[in-house]
Amino acid sequence: MNQRRLWLALAIVLLATAVPLSASQWIQLPFDQVARESTYVVRGTVTNVYSAWNDDHDIIFSYATIRVQRYIGDSAGPATLIVREVGGTVDNYTQQAIGFPELREGEEVVLMLAKWDDSDDWRIHAYNQGKYLVRNFDGVEQLVEDPIKQGEDRTAPHGPRMQTTGDLTMPEFEQMVAAAREGLARMPLHRE
Repeated sequence: MNQRRLWLALAIVLLATAVPLSASQWIQLPFDQVARESTYVVRGTVTNVYSAWNDDHDIIFSYATIRVQRYIGDSAGPATLIVREVGGTVDNYTQQAIGFPELREGEEVVLMLAKWDDSDDWRIHAYNQGKYLVRNFDGVEQLVEDPIKQGEDRTAPHGPRMQTTGDLTMPEFEQMVAAAREGLARMPLHRE
C-alpha cells in the first residue's frame, strides 16, 4: 500500500472514531434510543448525490439531497435536507468507509437524522440503524434494512443479502417512533 493510501485509510479510521460513540454501527443501539436521539425522522426521496473532498483534501464526503415527503413523529422542518456521509468518488478516486451507510439517487428512504458534531450538516444517526429503504409489498409500504453498505462487496462472503419481504409497515414504524419519543418501551426492530 503506498503511503498516500495508508494515510487516507488512517484518516478514515480516525474520523470513524471521532463520530459520537452512540452513533457507532458497531454497537447495536435499541430502536428507542436511536429514535429519541434523532433530531428528525423523515420519509423522503434521494434526488441528487455528489461527492467532494474536505478542505484538507484527505477525506471524501458524499452529499445527498433528500426531498422530504413527510416528517415522522413530533418534528417538522424544511422540504429538502442535505445529508453528508463519509465516502464517495471524486475524479475516479474512491474512498469507502466500511459499513457506513450510502445514499443512492432515486432511493425511497426513511432516515433518522442528527447533526455532525463539527457542523450544521445532517448525518444518518447510528449509521445503518438510522436508514431504511421503503418498498411496496402487495400495495403496503414497508421498511427494509438497506442490504448494501459501503465496502460490503469486499467484506461479505456472498455479497449483500436481498430483502424479499418487509420488516415493518410504515404505520408500525410511525407508532414505534411516537412511543420512543414519548418514552414508552416498545419491542425493538430486530436487525441482523
